[in-house]
Amino acid sequence: MDNGQWTIKVSASQTILNIRAQRAHHNCPLSIVNLKKWVLLVNKKISLGVAVSLVAIGCAITFVLTWTVSLNIYNSKISSVEKYEGVYETIRQMDAVVRNNYIGTIYDDAIQNGILNGYVNGIGDVNAAYMLPNAYYQLQQIESGVVNGAGFEAYEDGSGYLVVSTVYKNSSADINGMLPGDIITEIDGRNVMLMESGTALDRIAGEIGTQLTVKYLREGEIYTVNLIRQQVEIESVTEEMLDRKVGYIRITSFNQKTAEQFLRSLNTVLSNNAAALVIDIRQNSGGVYSSVKPMLNRILPAAIAATAEYKNGTIKPLIETDSEQELDIPIAVLVDSGTAAAAELFAVALKDDGKAILVGTQTSGKSVILTTYEFPDGRALTIPTAKIIPSRSEPYDGVGIKPDYVVELPAGLSVAYLEHEADTQLIKALEVLVDDPAEPD
Repeated sequence: MDNGQWTIKVSASQTILNIRAQRAHHNCPLSIVNLKKWVLLVNKKISLGVAVSLVAIGCAITFVLTWTVSLNIYNSKISSVEKYEGVYETIRQMDAVVRNNYIGTIYDDAIQNGILNGYVNGIGDVNAAYMLPNAYYQLQQIESGVVNGAGFEAYEDGSGYLVVSTVYKNSSADINGMLPGDIITEIDGRNVMLMESGTALDRIAGEIGTQLTVKYLREGEIYTVNLIRQQVEIESVTEEMLDRKVGYIRITSFNQKTAEQFLRSLNTVLSNNAAALVIDIRQNSGGVYSSVKPMLNRILPAAIAATAEYKNGTIKPLIETDSEQELDIPIAVLVDSGTAAAAELFAVALKDDGKAILVGTQTSGKSVILTTYEFPDGRALTIPTAKIIPSRSEPYDGVGIKPDYVVELPAGLSVAYLEHEADTQLIKALEVLVDDPAEPD
């Protein structure tokens, strides 16, 4: 990948030009004109002829080394080209067989997307993803914290229908009663089952102010709603006061609006004289890391909370707090297996600084920085480009973070629909914060 472009084939002629450029770059910088000055400066009693010979030998050695390295690079690129040529030839042969013999309908776009998805799947990294333009546009909206649409997100579940995954508060979908889990069967009068893959999701999008008619199934009942596409700010943070002056803040995702909403919620509970704080990041899959710093800045003293290690071995600060406005009340953070990425970084930073205890179950173990590369046609590729290293804890990628107090929820209960009275993890956090705490697990 180079400047947002896929480079699948490398031509031999271009590689040779690159080699020549490298040779020119490594040529000796000393000219004969400046050689006398150099001899005088080093104050060595050697003849000009000997000096020229030494410089010539040095340049020769530099040339040989450069040529050897460049030749190895050239050979490796040629090998890659030949390997991919074999793959392309196999694809051409398969395509010819299918087009000459297959009795079904061939969708060229679907085949192309399948090939590109296959490449990404071949990387073998669960964090790598290939996105069509519509999916990438939706990701950009979610990360920005402001979505344009009818107020819900959905996914293809393999049956041919769409399943609602998220309904945004105060959106048209929310006002009209749609809920996560609803199964969409028709969009604007068209059966979703008869649409090509991705087409149904594309039809949900549209200009602000336009209408969308959706028919969906819930517990055997069919519902039809007319929705209006609009701009909605994602509410990722909510707050409330619990008994015994404990503030409770729930964070459902990390987007570009989350820090602003968190600071507002924190100020609200502090203005209500909160003596302790519970921050709930269960089932929070993360999002943008840039929102984490201003949130930690309000809680931690100046410190490097985490660093990032890149492919070339470079290590740079990832989250560095610079605030002197440290929060001085007991804090408990609720985590579970759905706590990932930016949410995990937030939790481990508070834990490492001794500012908070963690309660719940082992986190997801997603400790990498994901970089998204956009291509000219609107498609995008996301791949891990750096490892996150906490300030004190061991790296947790693929492992997760073990809470200070391991507490399971009652069987069959979900965080999304959990009453505080039945929330064993919250109850334990309150016990630790305001009662005499037991020893951590």
